[in-house]
Amino acid sequence: MKNSVIGRLLVIFTILIGWWYSLYPVNDRPFYDVLREEVKQDKDISEIEKLVKKAKEIEKARTVEGLVISPAKALKLAATDLKVNLRDFISIYNQPKASNDVVINFVRRKAAGKIRLGLDLKGGTEFIIAFDEDEFKKNEPDKDMAEAQGEIIEILRNRVDQSGIVEAEIKPIGPSTISLKIPSIDSDEIQKYRDLIQRTAKLDFRLVHEDNASLLTQEKNEDFIPPIAFERMEMPTSSDADSPTQIVYVKRIPESVGGKHINRAYPNVNQFGSYSVSLEFNHEGAKLFHDVTSANTGRRLAVVLDGTVYSAPNINEPIAGGRAEISGSFSSEEATNLGVVLRCGNLPVAISIEGEFSTDPTLGKDSVKSGKNASIWGLFAVVIFMLIYYRSAGLIANLALAANILLVLGTLTIAGATITLPGIAGIVLTIGMAVDANVLIFERIREELNNKKSIANAIHTGYNRAFVTILDANLTTLFTALILYKFGSGPIRGFAVTLSIGIVASLFTALFMTRTIFDLFIWLDKFKKLNLSAWITVKNVKFLSFRKFSSIASFSLIALSLAVVVYRGKSSLSVDFTGGSAITFNYSNEISPAKINDVLKKSGYKETRVAYKASAQQETRLLEIVLGGSIPKDKDVKSDIRNLLNKSFPDATLSGGSEKRIGALVGNQFMKQAIFAAAWALVTIIMYITIRFEFSYALGAVAALAHDIVICTGLFLIANLGERQISLPVIAALLTIMGYSLNDTIVVFDRIRENFGLIKNMAPKELINLSLNQTFSRTILTSFTTLIVVAILYVFGGGAINDFALVMFIGVLIGTYSSIFIATPVMMFFRERKERESAVATVANLKESTA
Repeated sequence: MKNSVIGRLLVIFTILIGWWYSLYPVNDRPFYDVLREEVKQDKDISEIEKLVKKAKEIEKARTVEGLVISPAKALKLAATDLKVNLRDFISIYNQPKASNDVVINFVRRKAAGKIRLGLDLKGGTEFIIAFDEDEFKKNEPDKDMAEAQGEIIEILRNRVDQSGIVEAEIKPIGPSTISLKIPSIDSDEIQKYRDLIQRTAKLDFRLVHEDNASLLTQEKNEDFIPPIAFERMEMPTSSDADSPTQIVYVKRIPESVGGKHINRAYPNVNQFGSYSVSLEFNHEGAKLFHDVTSANTGRRLAVVLDGTVYSAPNINEPIAGGRAEISGSFSSEEATNLGVVLRCGNLPVAISIEGEFSTDPTLGKDSVKSGKNASIWGLFAVVIFMLIYYRSAGLIANLALAANILLVLGTLTIAGATITLPGIAGIVLTIGMAVDANVLIFERIREELNNKKSIANAIHTGYNRAFVTILDANLTTLFTALILYKFGSGPIRGFAVTLSIGIVASLFTALFMTRTIFDLFIWLDKFKKLNLSAWITVKNVKFLSFRKFSSIASFSLIALSLAVVVYRGKSSLSVDFTGGSAITFNYSNEISPAKINDVLKKSGYKETRVAYKASAQQETRLLEIVLGGSIPKDKDVKSDIRNLLNKSFPDATLSGGSEKRIGALVGNQFMKQAIFAAAWALVTIIMYITIRFEFSYALGAVAALAHDIVICTGLFLIANLGERQISLPVIAALLTIMGYSLNDTIVVFDRIRENFGLIKNMAPKELINLSLNQTFSRTILTSFTTLIVVAILYVFGGGAINDFALVMFIGVLIGTYSSIFIATPVMMFFRERKERESAVATVANLKESTA
């Protein structure tokens, strides 16, 4: 046992230390300091100091000109001016010939803070994107403007989503303008997104003139006439070539295969550290590419992207594999981004960035601060409760909880994910599941101790018996999270990522880490006595006798909830779903958004969102007020609000103002993806539970799930006299409730299944009642610990966090109720019906055999 415990402890410490290191640095570090740290020990640091001095001079000069330039960009310009190869000073593993771009990106990543907060928690950058209506009508006369705008939005959304888990916000503003917001990042990443956004990504393959070399010689003559069907283009060459470009004459009309036939596009790196983009065509594209290369063997084929020739290799033989490659002087990031834009398709019209603003957190600074404090106090309360209730075992559970949070945050940073409120919702759920796993184990250990087993045997048996329950509950939720990630987008994917990571972390800490600590104490002979409190004890409650009453209560609540949803109609949806109007003002002094919201609501503006934003150079600061719902056309809302706020806050001195109609954050495509993801999640749940249990159990779980979501939504919309609205944070809370309800139900079902296998001489109803009595204390304890966090968030969190916490509070209560009084009776109903049908079939078979 000694070697086993020591070995497992080493594994745990290695993982935790590695994940702790992955969080460093939490915040951004000075770029030039990191550059100095990475210089090889045998190199003269004075050369780098000269480079840094030059870079700072460039930064200062650009600032004077009114331009913002990042240290990384300045360093690149300085290295070019001084003709410095950074690879001579900084080595990158497996890339001995790394370009300056590659080295600078390496240093920038080292300097970047690992914890990335989303738009709702930290703010970010807003791009105002426009396209030319006249150009679009000329290129696409049969398409509607709204259709084109929607197509551009989806392409941009896919580009941003595939570039990383950033959870951007994108919505239409007017007929030919789009707002795209990305979380707060440094100026280099902002430039990356500028390029990602504006790239049209039109990919063509064009044949190079057969006598290209002869044409290059002839064009020096004054009487040279270029071939009519061909176009003269420049192609960038490698950095060590004599000339930076090479001239090629390519056909004006591209070949039949192009960007629309791309199935996959991804970066590749060769042994010299040079990056390229590999392409894989779909079936039609592979055939067309084979036809082109077969008909033109021996000629050169130019790869043209957005009007630039990247390469023009010779066709040595027909290419039948449906693969091609774009080579060039790419950095890792450039190759990755190029792969993204090619996968997502080309834009139907050229777009441009007309404005760029830094934005405050969409939840509001006050709400973020209060929510952060409330979360800390909520976790602290859970830790204290576990210590009081489970004592020494509670201490072990708290260590596992701390490790769980470390593993989740560390994995999110490794994945480059952005933490948003939906992500925090996933963390809240995983914390609840982590606590639940420990409660399940401890309650099982208590049962074994009550059966007079030794502490060592009780711990061993308790873990063995809890293992299947914990595995089933977590795997069911994990499969649901994976489906949501695969088919969802935006905040749904953010929630799914965090939840998936949290589930894996919970399994590791609950089943491996805590077991190792228990085994360590047993080996050291430190457990003379294991005290586990038992404040909640029930033995003979006939839970199923309440099923008629619970059915009436649930059907009444469902009917009420559906009636409220129908009655409220579109008024139940926030501006996230309906769109609205955005009014911006100049101001002199900043006023708390919470105070502005209060004044506006008292004056009849029920749905308002207030935030501040600034131009990229910080020359202009604007107050933006988003109004939801319908606004009377004959009312000058802009003037009314400006006068109202100037009267309420004289120091603000609002002036000017503009008003624009904005579209919904949640578009039709987002809704379709969300519905599709939910449908697949339900199918997965039914399949898994049917395989692991029976079909009747799956029906019970799905019934409880639907019951909880409908009632939670209805009761939330009734709250505050019907002033609450469904927003993206509310959707995040409802997704959390789905996971919580499912986990709760599976735990109950697992005990019922176990007892059906162990106890053969008890009536099914009595056996189910026994199972519910056995799991009742665990159900209440898990719900209570989750409610502690949620209640503190509700009381002290503001704005959207308050909405999120209210849905969670209602959902935990309803989910606890449904796992006992809805899921189990529904399962029993279908199980009994199946048994009756089986009995009838058996009798019929006997009659046939005797006849």
